This record gives sequence, C-alpha cells and structure tokens, in this order.
Amino acid sequence: MAASARNTKYSADTVYGSLAYDYGREGTYSGRTDRPVDRQVVIPAAPRLREQTVAETYAKTGQSVAPLAVIGYICAAVLLVFTLMAKIQLTEVTDTAAKLEQQLGELKVAQNRLLIEYEKAFNLTEIEKYATRELGMQRPREEQLFYLSGAVPDKAVVLGGEDDGESFGDRLFGALSSIAEYFRQ
Repeated sequence: MAASARNTKYSADTVYGSLAYDYGREGTYSGRTDRPVDRQVVIPAAPRLREQTVAETYAKTGQSVAPLAVIGYICAAVLLVFTLMAKIQLTEVTDTAAKLEQQLGELKVAQNRLLIEYEKAFNLTEIEKYATRELGMQRPREEQLFYLSGAVPDKAVVLGGEDDGESFGDRLFGALSSIAEYFRQ
C-alpha cells in the first residue's frame, strides 16, 4: 500500500469543489480555490422590432338586441301575466270554497235541529191520541178485519213473444229498427 501511495501523483492543476468540472480554464484557478468563482453571464441582445402602419378601423358604437331575444322576453311577460291571473282565480275559488264549507256546516246544524223537531212532531202515540180524542176515530175491531188469500198461485203471460219461424235477417232488422226508433224521439 505504501508503494501505491508513493506512485500516485496529483497534478498541480487539480481543483476541488465546484470548480472541478470547469475544463476550459485549468490554469486560471490554481491559487484561488478558497472563494467562489464569478462566472460571466451572457445576456442576449434584444430582438429588433419592426413597426408597421395599420389602417385605421372605426368601431361601431351602436348596440342592438337580437329579435329572437325580444320574442323570448315577450313570451316570458305573457306567461307571467297568465300565471298571475291563474293565481288570482285560484285565490277566488279558495275563498268561495271556504265560504261554502262554512255555509254547509251551518246547514248541517239546521238540518239536525229540523230533524229533531220533525221527530217530535210525528210521535205515533200523540198522533193516535189526537185521532181518538179530537177526530173521534176508533181502532178497528176483530170483526172489521178481513184477510184476503188466493188459492190459485200467481202467473204471468207474456204477449207477443218471439216466433220461432223468424229468420236471422228479420230479427236483425227488428233490432236495428228498435234502435232507430229510440234515436228518433
């Protein structure tokens, strides 16, 4: 190892630190390794500008509104008016319904009172007393009651029934004529 240390020779221009990679200036920095190196900054020249004259243009200062937008605003205004009118009508109908419901409640109370008075007026015992005392009526006796009973059972006879000899065409014509007769009146 000692032999290899003796054979190793460093050059006099060896630079340590941030200057190690500056290969273009080997001899310049030999004695100044303790301070940072000032590098030259190259600023490119400003590009040349050419001036051109532009024809004058005049901006139109008038403003305009699209016709379709005007139609849209008119439609919106009409719909707003219709909505307000519908709201007014709804309010009127609601007020009328509330008044009619109140009137219905009053009429139900009056109906109940009249029903009670009606039931008081038509008391069967009072009617019977009135009929016997004031009008002189009497209850029927057993000999005055007659019950009718028929020994022959009831039966019904249909007159003008269908004849079996009619054809389908005659029956169809009869049905159509009865329908036509219904609409003539």
